[in-house]
Amino acid sequence: MAQASFICLLLSFFIIILSNAADINIECGSSSSHVDADNRTWVGDTEFVTTGLTSTFKPIVTTAESLTTLRYFPTGETNCYSNIPVDKGGKVLVRTRFNYGNYDGENKAPKFDVVYDGKHRDSVVTVTSISGTRSEAIFVPESGNITVCFFRMFLNENPFVSTIEVRRLDDSMYTDLGAKEGFILQQRTAYGRVQDLVRSPFDPYDRIWAPTPLSTVTLTSAATSINTSGADNQPPEIVLRTAWSREDMAFYDIKLPFSGVTFYIVLYFSEPLTLTSDQKRTFYVNYDNKQVGPGVIAPPFGAVTQASLRAVVTTSLPYLTFKAKPDSTLDPLINALELYVISNSAGNGTNSTSSGSGGSPSTGGGGGGSPTTGDGGGSPTTGGGGESPSTGGGGGSSGSGGGAKSDSSGEKSGNLVVSLSISIPSLAVLGTGGPLTTTINHHHYGSEQTVIAPNAETATQIQNAK
Repeated sequence: MAQASFICLLLSFFIIILSNAADINIECGSSSSHVDADNRTWVGDTEFVTTGLTSTFKPIVTTAESLTTLRYFPTGETNCYSNIPVDKGGKVLVRTRFNYGNYDGENKAPKFDVVYDGKHRDSVVTVTSISGTRSEAIFVPESGNITVCFFRMFLNENPFVSTIEVRRLDDSMYTDLGAKEGFILQQRTAYGRVQDLVRSPFDPYDRIWAPTPLSTVTLTSAATSINTSGADNQPPEIVLRTAWSREDMAFYDIKLPFSGVTFYIVLYFSEPLTLTSDQKRTFYVNYDNKQVGPGVIAPPFGAVTQASLRAVVTTSLPYLTFKAKPDSTLDPLINALELYVISNSAGNGTNSTSSGSGGSPSTGGGGGGSPTTGDGGGSPTTGGGGESPSTGGGGGSSGSGGGAKSDSSGEKSGNLVVSLSISIPSLAVLGTGGPLTTTINHHHYGSEQTVIAPNAETATQIQNAK
């Protein structure tokens, strides 16, 4: 009996260890732990980093406690957090956030690179506004610990970080991701939501879904519940509760770094209406002049279908277009979208659709290495973004773009290879009534109050980050 109790105690201990390895929140610049208003437990960063200095600032508006401390690196070209526990061989989402807060009194937000687990590189353009910047990568760790490193790009611009978050994903998700590859987030949007970000507890994997500041025809689902098992990536039900719909929609300026970069785009569709026998909604979707999914999209009621495309971008300004079939009686729609650039690309892959059975598409073959992506500041129209520095040519290290970028703010640091920076997408919905423009800024986070009501709201300005 005593032996059985001891074994149970050991099993409980190992379960706790695995749980901690799978999900962690690091408050950079802090040495203590706390639980925030959303019941997330934050730990200090002293166990993970030995370099850099810490700072705090007083926000001009109410801000989450974990975003009022930071660690900055005034010396060295590279500074790393290490021994961050993860489950070896399991997919993880790692998110870094950067809230400048004018901590140094310079009122000049720096630009630098972040590299996840030594392979997956993203460029960070921080902002002076209270709406901070974030970067995010999905990848499969090769060991039980990962690193997050910050690379100085300019001698007088110090890298810094506010938080590091790790989330364990289900292995059945993001099946287009190769074993050595990384998905670097460009955009994750819930169409028809106009206020708060959506994340946990409504997304059990704590992905952050940005709202749309302005909508065209917004539809709200009449389904009592929506079964999300038909989509491999398991989008949360709440982002399927609203949709944008319009005749011949076209989203433009969903930016990628440049032609030749390998991307992964995935769209989610759920029929919001109970269709009568004489109603039909079927359409095609194309991105960068390539079909998304293997064929016709027919959104299911009370369920979801996912259509994806993994390819090399061939145009400088890729469009996302929706075209109804001739026999369709209803306009195309979209509920949600994710867009990534693939680091260490193993090939230019395929397009696929999953619905109901949730089969695993192949990743495809061929192709070459992917240049790095930018994490970007906002579009100038948002008031929060930084400009996109110019970039150089090819070459570059794993996951990084080649060449050098110039900036009037300072001299380049040593022989570092500089990654690209992206202005975050502005998009328009084109229809018979002419263009309807708005801006979606996925790297700058707005209010993180979790959305509860699934109904469509009237358009309002996104609240700044708490």
